[in-house]
Amino acid sequence: MKEPRTSRATKTIGRILTAASKRFGQSGFKGASLVEIAREAGVSKGLLHYHFRSKEHLLIEAQRASFRQIYKRFSERSHHGDTGLGPALSALDALWQSIRDLRAGAPFIVETLSLSAQEGPVGRQLDTFYEESTALLEDGIRKIFNDELNRLTVPPRRMAMLIRLFMSGLVVELAQVRCDDDLIEVDQAYADLRELFQRFALASFDEDDDALNTLALPW
Repeated sequence: MKEPRTSRATKTIGRILTAASKRFGQSGFKGASLVEIAREAGVSKGLLHYHFRSKEHLLIEAQRASFRQIYKRFSERSHHGDTGLGPALSALDALWQSIRDLRAGAPFIVETLSLSAQEGPVGRQLDTFYEESTALLEDGIRKIFNDELNRLTVPPRRMAMLIRLFMSGLVVELAQVRCDDDLIEVDQAYADLRELFQRFALASFDEDDDALNTLALPW
């Protein structure tokens, strides 16, 4: 029995994204070639171009695929009752590791951040990625904290935005890494972020939902 066309295409796209993540992580955006990525994935360059319009598009989709895998993993854990602060910290670690693995591509990612507000395919792709990543973060927070949602210091949507913004800031720092000492400082910055999240993600006392949703902003 022949494998359905959609199933074959899904597997091909998966191989391409896996190969792209590996090459971008090793060689950076400029150093990784589409020919190398196609060879790594076991496909022709023409087939790669059929699924991905440009190298920029491929990098964004590689990030998205990594993010979806993290979401899926922790969504399954929460479904089996593995919820609370511990799994939330593990999810944060996994998210940071996926970003760190693409460290060589960080300078390009920083360049693309400025394109999100501009017209054009890259801007639209980034908008879609940001919207999806924030939605998945919010849903993941709701699932992982489950019965403790009333103890979150800020509502899930705002916590998702904070995590995304913090991670974007760490990407900017990664783009400026020039030596091992620089990388140690960035890793320490993540460790500090993790510590803050561990201490302050949950309030030490119960508050009603209205109080949470009207938390004063500093401006």
